[in-house]
Amino acid sequence: MFFRLSEFVTSFVIAGVIAVLPEMSIGVLAAVEGTSSLGFGVILGSNVADLTLVIGAVALFAGELQLDSDALKSVRVSFLAVVLPVLLFIDGEVSRIDGVILLLGFMLYLFTLLRTKRDGQAVAGEKRKLRFVLEFLVLAVSMAILFAGASLITENSQELSSSLGLPLFLVGAVVAVGTCLPELAFALRACNKKHCGLGLGNILGNVLADSMLTIGIIALIQPIKPRFLVSPFSTGVFVAISMLLVYALSRDGVLDRKDGALLVIVYAIFIVMQSIIGGISE
Repeated sequence: MFFRLSEFVTSFVIAGVIAVLPEMSIGVLAAVEGTSSLGFGVILGSNVADLTLVIGAVALFAGELQLDSDALKSVRVSFLAVVLPVLLFIDGEVSRIDGVILLLGFMLYLFTLLRTKRDGQAVAGEKRKLRFVLEFLVLAVSMAILFAGASLITENSQELSSSLGLPLFLVGAVVAVGTCLPELAFALRACNKKHCGLGLGNILGNVLADSMLTIGIIALIQPIKPRFLVSPFSTGVFVAISMLLVYALSRDGVLDRKDGALLVIVYAIFIVMQSIIGGISE
């Protein structure tokens, strides 16, 4: 309302800037401490969970998700977004140059979205401005609390990795499940109010922002180069497969309960695969 943005774009901006904060805070703090592979695991694991478990659960809850033209376009763009960091990781590293490429790609898409999706008139008035300032202050305080919690998660994840002998990336992929809860809660509430498309846009926007913005920032702080490459490669491929599956299932503009059940099963397969990899790495 403050910037004349449509409902879909507002959903994307919230997902891209706000909803990725849990993953971003963990990833940034881990990179600062020299363990960027932890954040990489959190992001890729979160993307798999968003694309399979979260979308699947929402489809099961709603019974049927109707995708409009904006949502279908977002699915296609999100597919390109999740594939890009996987391709950049083929050499076993996401370098600082790769990070710049990801950030430029994200800014280009965001600029295009904001430029083409203006809707209505900006809301003026002292009360509106005051409300905006208050909401910004609440956001700043929330971010401070979020980074404090991320510090605890990062520290405990490193201790867990050392005590169990598991790669940090694998620990991050498991931690990622908890970071998906905000998207799940938002999408379920949106569906309950007959705005399932808004919830789906939030999820896809989160996936896109994590794949480009968050990974790009982490790579700039510290290049991502996990020592144990099997889990990152397999998870990256699984992210691409999950996005491809969502794209294939949604081409008719509908995600029904059968599609949702299939996506949840795919996530279960991913968890089994991570367990097997964890056993091999011990």
